[in-house]
Formats: sequence, C-alpha cells, structure tokens
Amino acid sequence: MIKVLITKINNHLRNPLEIPSKILRKINYFLKLKNYNFNFYKNKQDDIFHSCGLNRDEGIQNLNKIKKKIDLNVNTNREMSSEHEILLSSISIKKNIKIENILEIGTYDGFNALLLSYLFPKAKVSTIDLPEDDKDFIVSYKRKDQLIEFIENRKKNISLGNNIRFMPMNSIKLINHKIKYDLIWVDGAHGYPIVSIDIINAMNLINDNGIIACDDILLDISHEESDKIYNSIAAYETLSELKKQKLIDFKLIYKRLNAENNCVSYRRKFVSIINKEKKDH
Repeated sequence: MIKVLITKINNHLRNPLEIPSKILRKINYFLKLKNYNFNFYKNKQDDIFHSCGLNRDEGIQNLNKIKKKIDLNVNTNREMSSEHEILLSSISIKKNIKIENILEIGTYDGFNALLLSYLFPKAKVSTIDLPEDDKDFIVSYKRKDQLIEFIENRKKNISLGNNIRFMPMNSIKLINHKIKYDLIWVDGAHGYPIVSIDIINAMNLINDNGIIACDDILLDISHEESDKIYNSIAAYETLSELKKQKLIDFKLIYKRLNAENNCVSYRRKFVSIINKEKKDH
C-alpha cells in the first residue's frame, strides 16, 4: 500500500499542489498509525473513567467474568465490541448507583441487551428496534440478503437473558412513553433527525441521577460527510447545544483504543456519558 502511494506521489512531484487530498490523507493515516502511542490514550481513558467516578480496570475484570458466563455459542468478541462494554460494566459495579430499569435504543443483534442483562441481573432490560418489515431495518447493516438468519440470531441472543423485553418499534414513538429509567443506552440511527429525537426522549425518560450513554459520537466530520444511519455530526452537535443551554453535562470516552480506529481524528469515535442537569427551583 505504501509503495503504491509513493508511486502516485512521484507522479505529482512536478506540481505538489495537485497531489490528491485522498492520498495526503492516507499518508497522514499511515504515519499516525506507525507512531501511535497506545499507552497515552489508555491513560487518558483511565483518567476520564476516574473523573466519572468509575474504575476502568475493575470494569474490565468484571466484564471478562461476565463474558465467561454468557453462552459459548454467542460471539462475545464480535466487531461491534468496544469500550462502551467496559463503561457499562464499570457502572454495574459502582456501589452507590442503583439500576433497576434499563432502556436500550437500538437492539441490533441482541448481544448488548444480553450483556446488560448479565451485568444488571436484578434490573428490567427493555430494548427496542425497528419492526422487521421496516425498510430502514431491512436495508441497513447489509441485512437484506440474510434477514431471516439475522432475526433468528437476535431472537436467540435475547432469549438467553431472563430479564430482557424486546419491543419492535420506531424510537421516535418514545415521545409518548411514560416509563422512567435509571440507565438509557442510545444506539439507534446516528444522523439527523433521529439521534436528536432519541437524545431528547432519553432526557425525558431518565430518572433523577440516572445515566444516559450515547454511542458513536464523531467530532471530526462535516455535514456533507454525514449520513442518516451510520456516521454523523448530529449527536455531537445535539449534545453540545443541550450543554450550552445548561440542560445537560456530558463527557466523552474513546470508543476504541486500537491504533487503526483511534490514530486519526476523522476515524476516532467516542461514547458520551450524559447527566441531566438539575432544574432550578
């Protein structure tokens, strides 16, 4: 790959200004990849957890124990795994946090709901996703050609948790929801307007002193690069505006610490930890 890039660069040396931006971006990526300092970001992550009153190392230890308990046929090291699992694990072992009712927005394959059910065995876990016949559900995440298999695998994962309730519904309809929750995991569509609605609904449904966490926060992405389902600036802009109006406070942890995903800002994703600000009386 590097040799190919060098060849392309040599072809443009007579006029460096004409070097395509994509090539420059790739060069920057490989340089940052080579010089990536894992321990630097690992220490920063530990510090962020600590500032939230959480112990990341203990969260990792607990997560490893929980994953050993989960059925061996479940892929516990799947591609979707990230630091959010450590975050949830760290929350589950914090003594002064009482979690009795959990809402997950975006079930995907059901593994995260299963993980929540094991981390919080005494809590009720409600997880929602689009109905199976919804067009966005069918075409997203390359499900169209293996839809039946995907749905069956999700049912299997959910069935392994005794305290999970799956509800097929569009998350927008949570605007009429009345049940309150102690922990809400927001991981539905990532673009406008859905993620903004999901965050606002979560604020209305969270109990006092409850925790909202939102997946896949991107900072270094433009509106032109954003899309409705996968990658968008929408969540970060929504959270920033809510914080500006003193409605919430939030912190960001790195979604992944491996060099491939974290070495350059445009690939770097975060998970937000959101606390609703107390109302003035």
